[in-house]
Amino acid sequence: MSKRSREKEPPEPGVTVPASCSGTASGGRHVQRLREENEALRKELVEVLANALENEKIWRHFAAVERILFRTRELDRLIEELLREIKDRFQTGLLVLFLSHPEALERLFQSEPGTSREIDSKTWISPLDGESGHALIGPGLKPVLFSTERNGYPPMLSEGGQTLRSGALIPLKIGDILFGALLLGSPDPGRYNPEDGTDLLEQLGINIALSMENCLTYEKVREFAVKDQLTGLFNFFQIHTILEKEFRKARRSGSALSVLIVDLNFVHDWDEFESGTEILKHAARLLEAILPKEGCFMGRYGSNEFLIILPGFPEEEAREVMPYISSTMRKSPYRVSNTAILITTAIGVGALNERATAAQDLVDAAYAELCAVKLRHGPKGE
Repeated sequence: MSKRSREKEPPEPGVTVPASCSGTASGGRHVQRLREENEALRKELVEVLANALENEKIWRHFAAVERILFRTRELDRLIEELLREIKDRFQTGLLVLFLSHPEALERLFQSEPGTSREIDSKTWISPLDGESGHALIGPGLKPVLFSTERNGYPPMLSEGGQTLRSGALIPLKIGDILFGALLLGSPDPGRYNPEDGTDLLEQLGINIALSMENCLTYEKVREFAVKDQLTGLFNFFQIHTILEKEFRKARRSGSALSVLIVDLNFVHDWDEFESGTEILKHAARLLEAILPKEGCFMGRYGSNEFLIILPGFPEEEAREVMPYISSTMRKSPYRVSNTAILITTAIGVGALNERATAAQDLVDAAYAELCAVKLRHGPKGE
């Protein structure tokens, strides 16, 4: 084969043909594009990893919050611990728990209805009626992220100056039942982005509402177990349990212990008043006002009877309380319409002494005196 013919033969497989000058320039641009794409991918990967780390951090915060939610049974304790944990972990500039559930409002704002309570610095519990709660959150009952630089404040939420430049407003709900809302606020307008997702916040709101419902249910069950549903005082079983405990304590320490059995008598027309329930409630409130808040216990012991436990009171001091109870009851009749129903009392006392070997001995002694009083003075006692 001649030299000319060999030059025309195609290259063998695997042999690289050198590029021309224009091919070299084109390949250089291609390599540059690849480098740029690789750099963009690297930056994107770094951003994805950073977001993953941030999401893991947020998830750990939510997990810590949920541990509080499902380990606490008392509503007031749940709320205080929850708010402090959220404030510490999410570093909020402003944290407000709006409560609109009637039972929660009754328990937490009974003494000061309509007044907000400060739990910690820039951390508040605020009452909110149901209608205002729905207006604050909106008809969708979904979390709202807002920023003064993006979408402004939600309707009904007053501006917070430098304290509130962006925030997250989270409904606390179970289905369509609204317990309230949680406001996480920041002085940084870029802290909360209205375009971010809110799935985790929505789940947090549901979990908080579930925990609040659990607390309310637990407290109801506990009250049914220890409280008399008519008067709100301790019921028979609980007041007797307390007496057993105080009896053992007094025997160990050698301290005094007395009990009073207070029997109420009132004249009423059963045709006009179907029952004496309102009178018993009235009498219970009077007894609570008379007796000290700390150091004594009182429960409904029978139909019209109350048992009062006075730790640290010897018999002589317990007897000094008796005329005061009788006088207060007599001077404070139950009034309904134009009728005043007079309440009289018969009272017996029992005290710890060397003959008492069980708590029931004090009750028996009080009943014995109560029966003697009724025999001397008739059913009205006084």
